[in-house]
Amino acid sequence: MGNEPQWKVEKQPTWLVGAIKKTITDFPGGYAEAAEWIGVTENSLFNRLRTDGDQILPFGWAMVLQQAGGHHHIAHAVCRASGGAFVPLPDLEEVDNGDINQRLLEAIEQITRYSQQVRKVIEDGVIEPHERAAIDDELYRAIAKLQEHTTLVYRVFCAPVKSDARERAAPGIVANKSLCMEKSA
Repeated sequence: MGNEPQWKVEKQPTWLVGAIKKTITDFPGGYAEAAEWIGVTENSLFNRLRTDGDQILPFGWAMVLQQAGGHHHIAHAVCRASGGAFVPLPDLEEVDNGDINQRLLEAIEQITRYSQQVRKVIEDGVIEPHERAAIDDELYRAIAKLQEHTTLVYRVFCAPVKSDARERAAPGIVANKSLCMEKSA
């Protein structure tokens, strides 16, 4: 395993453990409440989140904690590690034009924070690793906010396009006619 890339030998990456821990600490009852949600003891939970341990926290448990906590720390972490951005989709029945415009204003404000961060770190002519991380954080937030706005615009104002899943089935496979995919983008 000495020549393996770090991502291949790492069973539970530190970025994922960090997101899970942040999810847990957001609970009013912290680790005790999180342990209740997944039906384990606090010690079991701590053991599964040790970086040098031989146990890991099942991803399904992490998703239960995320759902119970109402935050998307884990989804954001997975998307960032995958080179993307997580955009939670709001319930369309609760969205109006004012909400869409508000999302655009939030995106513009985030772009401003990103721009300010870049200006601040390049003043000395060198970007240090921690400064790069700060820039990346602000950029990620800006991309996610812009994507959230665009997604809402398309979901609200574009007519759904219906397509038959059988058109995309592999040769020799017949999809159930009642299973149709709907796209709104």
